[in-house]
Amino acid sequence: MPFREVVGHQALLPLIARAVVRESLPPSLIFAGPEGVGKRLVARALAEVLNCQSPIRHRDTDRATLANAFAIDSCGKCPACLRIARGIHTDVVTLAPGETGVIKLEPVREVISAASYRPFEGRRRVVIVDAADQLGRDAQDALLKILEEPPAASVFVLVTSRPDGLAPTVRSRCPRLRFGRLTASEIAGILVRGCGLSEREARAAAAAAYSAD
Repeated sequence: MPFREVVGHQALLPLIARAVVRESLPPSLIFAGPEGVGKRLVARALAEVLNCQSPIRHRDTDRATLANAFAIDSCGKCPACLRIARGIHTDVVTLAPGETGVIKLEPVREVISAASYRPFEGRRRVVIVDAADQLGRDAQDALLKILEEPPAASVFVLVTSRPDGLAPTVRSRCPRLRFGRLTASEIAGILVRGCGLSEREARAAAAAAYSAD
């Protein structure tokens, strides 16, 4: 998914895009914020733009349309983007809790081993650790070693709604990007496009979701 198709977070997304263009993106990041606001989507969008075969570039001053709000974006159509969207790109790996609800040591070790080599089919290897607060302590200790000396061609994105569940030493190695809640209008737009609700139904559902909080 290109940045331009992500709903919300219009302060964070251009910031990430500019870091990519300027080659100043940190090798490890924490995407922190409430559940369901699109942190994982943004992590995949970042993986796409880092590996897109036909990236779309814009000048920082060109803000005529939403797409032009980003210094760079993925095309969303090339083989690399399509493979990342389908979850089958060799160099984009997602770690997530297993049946036990914990991310164990062995898959972390496998990722660390792969990260020591150059990417196989893309420009950058991107490791997305979903629900990173569920990393076991031994897994966090192992991950810390590569965060301290990150490979040049790898980026680690730790996605979490509970950043305090990460060890202080891990948090200290990863700049944190804070994702806020979506507005009721943004939620309604998602419901219209993704669920086929009428605009009236979507607005009512979005309002009910906010009142339930």
